[in-house]
Amino acid sequence: MAKFLKVIACVLIVVAVLVSAVLLWFDRSQDIDFAVYQPDFWVTCDGEIDKNSVEYDRLNKWLKLNSSNWKNYVATPAPGYFYKSEKIMIYVQKHGIVVNYYDGQNWSQVHKSVDTNGIYDVCKSS
Repeated sequence: MAKFLKVIACVLIVVAVLVSAVLLWFDRSQDIDFAVYQPDFWVTCDGEIDKNSVEYDRLNKWLKLNSSNWKNYVATPAPGYFYKSEKIMIYVQKHGIVVNYYDGQNWSQVHKSVDTNGIYDVCKSS
């Protein structure tokens, strides 16, 4: 009986260590080099914006200032204002942002609770 309890204790310790490792990995802070994903134009719910537009420049500056401290995110983002291209999708809410990006092999999804003033808007068309 004592041997059985030792085996159970060892199994529980291994499981606890593995779960902790996965949680620490998942909750790690990530930096994203958004310059790699900058398209020639963004598709939004209100149409396209190109490199020469004020809105494109405003988004580019915001992304440069907010390239660090992103967290993994597994939930589906709520509909709202978005910026999309072939390799990146940015879903903007009033107080947070969800980014899906393709690194050449896999899609990743991260989020950040942050003020989105300047890049948040309400979709005018539906």
